[in-house]
Amino acid sequence: MNLNRLRETLDRRPGLVVRNRILLESVESTNNLALQLVRLFLDREALPPRTLVVAWRQNAGRGRLGRSWVSPPGLGAYLSLIVPMKRPGDVAALPLLVAVGLCRKISEISESPCRLKWPNDLMVSGRKIGGILIECVSRGSLRSAAVIGIGVNYGASRALSEIGGIAMGEVTRRLPCLPEVISELVAAVEDELTHLGDVAYAAARYRELSAHRRGDHLQYRTENGIQSGTFSGLDERGFLVLQGAHGEVRLGAVEAIEEWTGRQP
Repeated sequence: MNLNRLRETLDRRPGLVVRNRILLESVESTNNLALQLVRLFLDREALPPRTLVVAWRQNAGRGRLGRSWVSPPGLGAYLSLIVPMKRPGDVAALPLLVAVGLCRKISEISESPCRLKWPNDLMVSGRKIGGILIECVSRGSLRSAAVIGIGVNYGASRALSEIGGIAMGEVTRRLPCLPEVISELVAAVEDELTHLGDVAYAAARYRELSAHRRGDHLQYRTENGIQSGTFSGLDERGFLVLQGAHGEVRLGAVEAIEEWTGRQP
């Protein structure tokens, strides 16, 4: 991927809010770099500006619960978006809005229906085409920011095939260039972020695109162990509701919230 072409493509895309951009040939993890930037700002008692981090390859890309993310050079959209959280309630709708924006855009580009598998998987033809990792950092109640990590499979590879994934190039014959795809994905997320704080809207849009149906038996590995039960839907706060053997279970989609009261040691 030519970084100059990506820069030009982002500059040409009308309506993009994010003007701070870090475009890299290689990085350990776009989320790791974005988190470092967020902490630098919050340690100085300031909110970070909305910032986009994009890499041609990740050497240690990661997904939920510490899983690795296959990131071969030029075969995926690997990016992180820093979003300052100006209102405490914004984070509830955030993961749902990001998922909806990406799902709709992937359906449009690939010309194949994309569906959402809780909490962060983007699915086409029953196989994973992308994923989302949202991590939030806060300093007290007034200063917080989210890092939205996005990985979308653009081109096919043996490594991707071995883990059962699917790429955009496998489901459409008219695939735009990678810089154009990245630009469109960022724009789609930003369009949905105009609804930050509106959990009712976010939950309704997510339900329309959910791969799950009421009564499905679901099982998830969380930081607290395996959670399983019968799918009941999303509640008014945007939590997944399962009916388990010991009662109702509610699961959120944000990976982690770090609350630090002092400066980083």
